[in-house]
Amino acid sequence: MQKGIKGRVLYWGGRKSEKFVRCYKKKELGCYRVELELHSRVLRDANVLTPDDIDGLGVVIHPRHCQFVDVDWRHLERYLRQKDNGDALIRGAKKRANSISRLRRYLRRHGIVNFHRLLVALPINKQIDRALTRWMGNFQDIPCGKPR
Repeated sequence: MQKGIKGRVLYWGGRKSEKFVRCYKKKELGCYRVELELHSRVLRDANVLTPDDIDGLGVVIHPRHCQFVDVDWRHLERYLRQKDNGDALIRGAKKRANSISRLRRYLRRHGIVNFHRLLVALPINKQIDRALTRWMGNFQDIPCGKPR
């Protein structure tokens, strides 16, 4: 469920889902914060069963559970133009362009079920991958429960 964009908190997922994501502007730090809450099912599936197992969590998170994407509009428009009502579908898609979830639901209602094929990863994902790799490196050779 999306609560808005400017000055508000964005949510994705829910209490009973595999994960819950909260995104918001952190004024005190001058940045945008993305909080990822992984529920026990995701952790069990990734064999993160004890605090000692957390060192591999970055590989579990990215890119499967945390990846920034955008729609390949050129590809989408080319695909939709092949449909009988292509122009109307394109107009409807553009109305929903500010929310990937809304766009996905709209296209699914109109028979486009492989929406993930129309997404392209954003360059920021490389930075996320590097940050997670550094973060995982901080856990090497540190026994659980012992201070650094």
